[in-house]
Amino acid sequence: MVHRRTAGIGLFVFGLGTLVTFMTAEIPGGDYEPVKVTAYLAQGHALRTFVLAYVGIASMLALLVFAHGIRDELGRLGEFVWGLSIAAVATGVVGWFIGAGVVVATAEGGPDITAGIPLPVAHTIGEIAGLLGGCAPALFIGVVAIMLWRTDLPLWLRGFSVVAGVCGILAPLFFTLFVFVLWTLVCGVSLMRLQSSPATIEPILQS
Repeated sequence: MVHRRTAGIGLFVFGLGTLVTFMTAEIPGGDYEPVKVTAYLAQGHALRTFVLAYVGIASMLALLVFAHGIRDELGRLGEFVWGLSIAAVATGVVGWFIGAGVVVATAEGGPDITAGIPLPVAHTIGEIAGLLGGCAPALFIGVVAIMLWRTDLPLWLRGFSVVAGVCGILAPLFFTLFVFVLWTLVCGVSLMRLQSSPATIEPILQS
């Protein structure tokens, strides 16, 4: 029970942190909006951006808690889960540093840097930061979600995990990312409430 609760806490914190930061960070991406990009480069909001970036980074680190708790559910595949989670954390943290790095540059460099960065370039950097900070972790954890089909979790949760896993892998389409984030919250709460099975599953590849 402790392992599932730990996994649930980690997944829920990751999902909640991802949701909050993506709704409030205002890093440009998607459709090109010059007004939004100008605000991103503007002076005066560095502290807010830094705080949100650290919240985003902390939510990525919570994936290590999730992986530590869920790896036993997948038997020998647990090491693969751990590796995927490390990849998700690494790319996610890099994404947040890139997204906040532009604001660091404008805050430290002053108006000359702000005026010197073309808006399309800043938009492109924001797009890359979003892909690394949001879509890449969703892809890696999406694979883990699909693998949960082989556990003894309730059928509805395993089915939802498979659907959400596919949505996570397709996260660069962006509209699927919201299904994945919803799964992190629902699955996180469910894992916190479920008792762990004393047995682990057999690996997919058997000798």
